[in-house]
Amino acid sequence: HADQQVRGAVVLPHGTGKNVRTLVFAKGDNVKAAQEAGADFVGAEELIPKIQGGWMDFDVVIATPDMMGVVGGLGKVLGPRGLMPNPKAGTVTPDVAKAVTE
Repeated sequence: HADQQVRGAVVLPHGTGKNVRTLVFAKGDNVKAAQEAGADFVGAEELIPKIQGGWMDFDVVIATPDMMGVVGGLGKVLGPRGLMPNPKAGTVTPDVAKAVTE
């Protein structure tokens, strides 16, 4: 039933073999940390118009808690695709480097 949806994320020991494209919403030191950890796209407010315009070249969205106010406006775009950052799934985190590596 639609009201009993289960959502979650699992880290597989060897991945799926696919290259996951990661988008990180961050500012300051977190930008460098995310890039060093291997994030494909890192930015802040400047990414919003691009995503609203239909750009979806990523599989995972990670955000720092301070960026959620900005990312929240993308709920209508990211939500239906299951890409909205979520603290339960570990995609809203102050430790972006760890989230990107996973």
